[in-house]
Amino acid sequence: MVFSEITGTLSFLQPQPDDDIADRLHYYYTSTFLLLTAVLISLKMFGGRPIECWLPAEYRKSWEEYTEMYCWARSTYFTPFHEELPEADDRAKKMVSYYQWVPFYFVVVAFTFYAPCLIWRIMYDKSGIRLKDIMSFANDKSNVRPESRQANIKGLSAHLSSVFKHRFKFGTDHPFHHKIMRFFNFRYYEAYLTFLYIGIKFLYLINVLFQMILMNRFLQTESYGIYGYGVVWDLIHGREWTESTNFPVVTYCDMQIRILGNVQRHTVQCVLIINIFTEKIFILLWMWYTLLAMMTLGSILSWIFTSIPLQERRKFVARRLELADVNFKKADFNMELDEFVNDYIKMDGIFVLRMITIHSGILICTEVVDLMWDQFLEEQGHSIIEQLIKESGKHAEHGQGLDRERAPSAMSDIGALRRKTSVLVPLVSREDLTHLEHPYLRPPSRMRDLSPT
Repeated sequence: MVFSEITGTLSFLQPQPDDDIADRLHYYYTSTFLLLTAVLISLKMFGGRPIECWLPAEYRKSWEEYTEMYCWARSTYFTPFHEELPEADDRAKKMVSYYQWVPFYFVVVAFTFYAPCLIWRIMYDKSGIRLKDIMSFANDKSNVRPESRQANIKGLSAHLSSVFKHRFKFGTDHPFHHKIMRFFNFRYYEAYLTFLYIGIKFLYLINVLFQMILMNRFLQTESYGIYGYGVVWDLIHGREWTESTNFPVVTYCDMQIRILGNVQRHTVQCVLIINIFTEKIFILLWMWYTLLAMMTLGSILSWIFTSIPLQERRKFVARRLELADVNFKKADFNMELDEFVNDYIKMDGIFVLRMITIHSGILICTEVVDLMWDQFLEEQGHSIIEQLIKESGKHAEHGQGLDRERAPSAMSDIGALRRKTSVLVPLVSREDLTHLEHPYLRPPSRMRDLSPT
């Protein structure tokens, strides 16, 4: 019951199709783990017995409960067993009081992991490219029906083409751009989304590194320069790790009681049960932060080297066109590819297409790129388009008609003028298979057996 309510409360953390797995490890999985841990520790603190104290025999049951509550509220101090208890004036310097704030600390850290995601979603939505709407078209469940799939792909490619063409390059002017506050125009820059997304990834990396440094300063002991790695090293070699003075299990508490007008001070020994659990959580977080930092760095390098260099963007588009048509020859379209990548869809176009590949699959992305490519050739008045139109007229004059059989990925009007053989085959619904005439698509064996010969 409690966990179902907690899960409902954390519904705002649900991932959306505007990021990759490295981002979700930060804002979704890490934040959810931190918030759930904060809830569990809070339940132990305020609903259980986070501290238990050893008391003299003359203490009654009510005195025991009061003593534990007093020591929990007033904090305890730590002294190793091999040392004498410090003087009364020096005991305040060794007070251990942070454990009361651990749940609130986890909540704040969870927000720092979610903050870059919040910034990303607020800022990219101002650019005019609504990634969530684009992905909803690409992930539409009706895409299993060929007619709906064709309509969605056409609408998606037309929308993306119009959006990308109006992204400006530096040095160009537009009548609707701000003339005074020019920094407002940056959201319509051709690489705005790309650089914004990479910048957000750097925020993720900076945050996790800051959390690691902060945790190390808090946890390190004289035996461990880097606490987390030192603990792992001891565990590998079968040694018990050194107890951190920040997570003491056995502490002491001074309690002053007024009896018959006299103030008496009692020193009791207590066990902070919550620290046994808290220390393991921090060790686990340290290991997770290390893995998260390495994965984030790898993700940053991957996006930089695949989204910024023109050659890599060109290779991305050419590969999709080769998947859409096995007869496509990259060498025959060198100039067209450069213009298509650099001036038609631009850098943000490659970014959006990569997002479509991540969240909708390479097949949808291939069909969108193929249709946008045909639209680009048509707008440029390419010689291939003119030749196809002439051939279509010749066939019509002889009454032969044009062979319009083509792969499912060729869904533009221009694409219908030529036959394409796609490497990939779309997923279509079972009842629609009998209506498709394509060498790569045929009814299931049971349907073939039932069909008339």
